[in-house]
Parts: sequence; structure tokens; C-alpha cells
Amino acid sequence: MMGFLKEQKYLFKPFLIISLIYLLGILTIVLANTHYADDAARTNYGYAGWSAFSRYISTFLSHAVHADNYLANIAPLPQILATLILAVSSIVVICVVSGKDIFKREWTQWVLKVIAVVPLGLCPYMLECLSYQYDSIYMALSVFFAVMPFIFYRQENWKFVLASIVGVLGVCMTYQASIGIYPMLTIFICMKDWNNKTFKNKIIIKKTILAAVVFSLTLLFFQKVLMQTQDIYVSNTLPDITEIIPSTFSHLVHYFELLIQDFRLLWLVTIGIIMVMFIVLFALRSKQPKILSMVVGLIGLILMGAMAYLFYAVLEKPLYTTRAMYAVGTLIAILSLYVVSGGIVKKYDKTISNKKSEAKLHMSIKVNELWLAIPVVVIFWCFFSFSFVYGNALHEQESFRNMQVDMVIADLNQILLDDTPRKIQTVGQIGFAPTIEHMPAGDYYIVKRLLKSSYGSDVPWMAYRLKEASGIRGLLYDLRFDGEKAIPNLPMVKTTNLYNIYAEGDSVVVDFKGKEFSVWEN
Repeated sequence: MMGFLKEQKYLFKPFLIISLIYLLGILTIVLANTHYADDAARTNYGYAGWSAFSRYISTFLSHAVHADNYLANIAPLPQILATLILAVSSIVVICVVSGKDIFKREWTQWVLKVIAVVPLGLCPYMLECLSYQYDSIYMALSVFFAVMPFIFYRQENWKFVLASIVGVLGVCMTYQASIGIYPMLTIFICMKDWNNKTFKNKIIIKKTILAAVVFSLTLLFFQKVLMQTQDIYVSNTLPDITEIIPSTFSHLVHYFELLIQDFRLLWLVTIGIIMVMFIVLFALRSKQPKILSMVVGLIGLILMGAMAYLFYAVLEKPLYTTRAMYAVGTLIAILSLYVVSGGIVKKYDKTISNKKSEAKLHMSIKVNELWLAIPVVVIFWCFFSFSFVYGNALHEQESFRNMQVDMVIADLNQILLDDTPRKIQTVGQIGFAPTIEHMPAGDYYIVKRLLKSSYGSDVPWMAYRLKEASGIRGLLYDLRFDGEKAIPNLPMVKTTNLYNIYAEGDSVVVDFKGKEFSVWEN
């Protein structure tokens, strides 16, 4: 083991730099110290609960990470560990796209690769995953499971097959949203090997078929043997065979509609430029006929894009929330890495004997590489800076939410003067903080999608703070979600500009008056 680690020590410096970028990127998220979504319930009750969604590895590892069966809140440790795991995954992706020997050269030769891979870990959609004080580490681990098999892609087939089985099952039993990353990388490697004539076409086809068969059979095994059926806000069942193609296409279209709606115009334009550059450079660097290479590059890009969401889109009721859409970050990272992995000119002209002329040519190639890197650096900075915008918005929203909840608790403490057991429900919504409402809707729609709604009947865990943190004896949270029907039958005991409280007998309903913004899952 020590010998192996010594051999890989040249990877430590890029790992350290990527880890630092990711840690800085989540700094404001960590400082916000928010119980994100069901973090609130887990903090109060210390349960795992992921096995209900077939995430058995997440459940098992959580007890090891927390060193107890009761999962007390150890934030920000899971988020820090998540960034380190994402850094390792990023190194693997760089090695797949650019070759690991790149890290044996001077840092100036690989620093652009480090910048190019950052969308994998700081894609705005991934920021939701990194907001979870409990789940984040297992979501990041699923990305590692998805890319890990490709460490063994060039080795003996049995090693790659074994790694693929472990990797695909690992994804399925940690967080399934990463499942499209495996076929995405398979398609890219197949394209690249064909384009560079790395192997004969027959060998490339065999390797690709092997990856596809292992992936499909492992996924089928998970579905038939290990997966638990769920049909709540997401369904993991498949539609009828006659509906599966139109349904999948419709869901895929909706995913990309959401992506276009979520991403700012600057992001979309920059990513579009990177895509065009990928196709053009794929042809210019090709050892195959140029027109054919351009067609293959375009088809490959479409297929990789589809893989990002295909395996959720095929479900009867897909998950459209932002945390399910982060695979596109890996696609952006792959395309960006390819763009900065060598200039347009591939080799020096052998007829040049003059060292001065050769140096000029070398400088020309370097200039080409720098020009190619401009959109890659732009998207890096867009995502990196947005992570701070989001983290600060998370803090503003938490403060705004806590202010209203504290007001409700103060009122309840005056209204409920005895220990009689009462059931409390919350309806309506706390809405968004004024600072978030003031953000331009077109540019920052994704902020609202990331922050989620608060204290509505569709997000029950958000109301645990009313029950647990209030300290009011005898208060129970009612999970029946029929508060809207109960309101007309209950007298109003308190009204404010922000909420109304209705109470009688053993029933209490808090009706928040915030602006509805139904983006929790749809």
C-alpha cells in the first residue's frame, strides 16, 4: 500500500488545489449552518432513513461516519468530506480525458485542467447536494462510484468488469442521480479512442459493448433484487411498455427546459461556445476524416447530454428537483477538459531546424491553448462565484425563516397555557426573504429552486422546529396534511401580517402568508 501511494504522490498537488477550490466554494454554505430540507428531522431524531430508497451503503456508512447508531449532527464534517471525495473524482475525470501523465509535468501544463474540471463539483445543481449536513457525503460518494471503474478501463477486462459492477451498485446504493455519468464517460472514451485511432475499431467496439452489457446487467440486478419500490414525490417504477418511449422523451425535454430556465444567459452562452469548440476541435485533432469526425462529435455530444438525465427520465414519475440534475456538471467538465487538452496544432513541423523558429511555433501553440481556455475559465468563474451567491442567499433565507418561526413560537407560548396534548399543522408558505425576492427573476430563478419552499404542507420536516425547538410541552406534529380543510372549522386566535394561527381543542394550525412558489420537486 505504501508503495502504491508513493507511486501516486504526483497526484497530491492537483488534489490539494481542487480540494481547496471546492472547500472555498462551499464556505458560505457551511457558514450559513442551515438544516437543509430533511436535515431538520435527522438533527432532531438522529435517524438514517436512506434504505427506504434502496441507499443501503448510505445507511451503513452513516453509522460509521457518525460513530454511532444515533446520527447526531456532525456538520460540517460530512460536507468537508464530500468536497474531498469530489476532488478525487475530479482527478479521475482529468486522467480519463487528458491522461494521468499530464500531472507528471510542470504545474503550468495542468493548471487549466484543474480549472476545467471544477463544474463537476461546483455546478449549481451540485450545490444543493453540498448543502445537506447529512446526505452530502453520500451524494459525493455516488459520483466517485460512477467514475471509479474508468481507472481500470485500460487494464485487463476482468478488472474493469469487477470495478464496473462495484461502481454501478455503489451509485445505486448511495445516490442514483449519478447513474448517467458512467455511460457518459463510456461514450466519451469510445469517441476519443476512435478519433485518435488509439486502437483498432474492433477493439473499441468490444470494449464499449462490454461496458454497456456490464452496466445494463448490474442495473437490472439492482432493480429486480435490491431496489425497493417507491411512489411518493418520485416513482421508481416504469410506465407501460407502449408509453415508455414518448414518456421518456417528454421527461427528457422537461429536464432540459428546466436547465435552460435555471441557468443564466451568460452560463448558457458560454456552455454553448464550449460545446461548439468541442465539436470543432474534435474534428481538427482527428486522425479520421474531418467531416465524419465532426458528425461523430455532434452525435456523441447529444448522447452524452441525454445520458445525464435518461435514467430518471425513463421512470414513471421522475425527480425534477435540482439535486437530481447535477450530472450535467460532469458533462461540462468533460467538454471543458477536452477543449483545453492540447492546442489546434498537434505536432511541430519536422522541417523546422532553426531553434528560434521552433520556439516561436511552440509559443504559437501556447497562445492557441490560452485562447481556447477563455470560455472554460469564464464558466469556472461563473460557477465559483455563484456558489458564494447561493451560500449567502441560504443564510438570508434561514434568518428570514427563523424570524417568523420564533414569532410563531412566542405566540403559541402565550396561547397554549397548559400541557394538554395538541397536534400542530402548518399550511401556506413562509416564502422568500426580501433580498432573494429582489434578485432579477431571469438570472436567479435557480436560487429559489435551490432554497426550496418553507413550512408548507408538502415539506413536513421543516415544521419539526415548531414542535421540537419550541419547548412547548404536549405539542405533536400532525402528519395528516389536512390543515387547509381544518382551517374553516377552527377559530382564529392570532393574526399578523405574516401568518394566522387557528386553534381549538387539540388542534392547532399555523397558516403562513408567504408568496407561493411551488418549485420543490417540479
